[in-house]
Parts: sequence; structure tokens; C-alpha cells
Amino acid sequence: MFTTKALFTRALLALTLLLGALPAFAGPTYKVAIDTASFSTARYLDLQFIGLSNAGPATAYVSNLNGAFTGFTPDGNVSGDLSSGFTLGNAGGFNAVTLDIAPGGLFQFDVRFDGSDVGDGTTFSIGLLDAAWEDLLGALVRIELMPGTPDVVDAPAGVAIAAVPEPSDWMLLASGLFLLGVTRRMQRR
Repeated sequence: MFTTKALFTRALLALTLLLGALPAFAGPTYKVAIDTASFSTARYLDLQFIGLSNAGPATAYVSNLNGAFTGFTPDGNVSGDLSSGFTLGNAGGFNAVTLDIAPGGLFQFDVRFDGSDVGDGTTFSIGLLDAAWEDLLGALVRIELMPGTPDVVDAPAGVAIAAVPEPSDWMLLASGLFLLGVTRRMQRR
């Protein structure tokens, strides 16, 4: 029997499934913490997002910046600021944001990736630079994103990097529990 209430309930269930599935398209998120106490000459934190020659379009979102950041210099396909975070694209070769830091502090941020599963991969790297913009350690952290393979994360001791549970995991769990509850309620009637 067709009723407005049944139509509304089905539409609500379909909307819940859609909202639960959308975050599944989000890429991986990592929380990065870098302690510069042992690098007294460090003055800059250099974030680079570079695609290989045939890389599909990808984006890195740097957010939740925490630490004594004093300024920044964007280069290439970069937008944003210290308060809202930065968006880096992998198109056009070299894309980076150099963050001015007070030496000896702890610096933390989240980085999330969205990208295509086609073409060559893209690399996100973090380096420390001195006052003359010279590299102190090379790429301190490297996250290699290759289509069809798990991310490769390379970080030395003293740098904490951890994968953050994806929002899709939580949304799918919440959607499933909601649908289970609605189904049980409808069966009782």
C-alpha cells in the first residue's frame, strides 16, 4: 500500500545511505607532529606536493596547524593561510608552501589527500630548512601516493605521523546503526 509516510521514510533512508557513502570518496588523512628541539638552526618547514610526469590530479589539504608559525611563502598551485590551512594541488610541477617557524618548538598539522586513481603517483614531502633556505635533512617525511597501492609513509625517529580514522568509517557505522534502528522500529509496527 502506497502512503505518503512510506514514501517519506524511504526517501529518508535513501538520503541517509547517500550521506553515509559520500565520505567514502575522501582520501587518507595523517596527523603529523615534528619536534624541532634538536634542530636549533631550523627556521622553515617546507611542505611540497609534487606529481610525477603523468600523475592524475590530486590535492593535499593541510589543516589544524599548531605551533609557533610566524609566516608562510606559497609557491605554485597553493592557496590558503595559517589560520584556515592550505590547499596544494599537484599540477604544474613544483607546488610548495614554506612555513616560517620559531626554532625549537613542536609543530603539528593534519594532511588529507584527495586524488584520482589514474596515472603516475604524487609525493608529499616535509623538510626543514635553515635561515639560508638550505636543506637540513633532505625530505624529513615522505608520503608517496601511488594509484592502486597503499600509501608509503617514511618518517624518521622524532617525527610522529599517524593515520587518522577516515570519516567514511564513522559515517558508515552511524548509517548502519540508524538503518538498523529504523528497520527494527518498522518491524514492530
